[in-house]
Amino acid sequence: MLGHFRQNLNEYFRANIVAYFFMTLIFVIGVAIGALAVKTLPEDQKLELIGYLKIFFQGLVHGPGSLDTPALFSTVLLSGLKTVGIIWLLGFTVVGIPFVLFIVFTRGFVIGFTVGFLVNEYVMKGLAFALASVLPHNFFAVPALLVTAVAATSFSLLLVRRRQRANSSLLYESFGYTVLCLLMLGMMLVAAVVEVYISPVFMKLVAGLLLKS
Repeated sequence: MLGHFRQNLNEYFRANIVAYFFMTLIFVIGVAIGALAVKTLPEDQKLELIGYLKIFFQGLVHGPGSLDTPALFSTVLLSGLKTVGIIWLLGFTVVGIPFVLFIVFTRGFVIGFTVGFLVNEYVMKGLAFALASVLPHNFFAVPALLVTAVAATSFSLLLVRRRQRANSSLLYESFGYTVLCLLMLGMMLVAAVVEVYISPVFMKLVAGLLLKS
């Protein structure tokens, strides 16, 4: 059973390797443009963002620790579920492919801008905070996003190619597509747990260093 699953998984990735390369490229381009966008920020906006960051860092280090963690977890999880859900729905429409690409690009842009701004203003300490705050949960969220996006675009193109095929075949493909998206929802759940319950521990440690800079 496990061997059969691995074989199917390997066949799936081999069949979609070009799609994964293209989707990863879109994400990386988003990251690069986000990082470069930091250089175009007006000075007054930079100072405003730095002020917000200092307040945030002070809250992490000196805050009373009364954050409503369950509510925050619900918000973060809902955001991840909505992202996967929207991409899943777009997969059933050919016109939705550009929107899927836009979602992937936007996620890359946000990550690139966040990391780029922290590094630009705080150099190595900013990089340390970026690794503590951005990397852990995105280690799960980004692969889930890319897998869902590739599945959606592949299924959209499949609908076009198999328009004349039997309905039973399309039903089987849509079931597999939906199951894969449900698995990615599970990864988004893990990402939410990491973002809300694990990342803040490391963020608090690094924030103290940033306040001294």
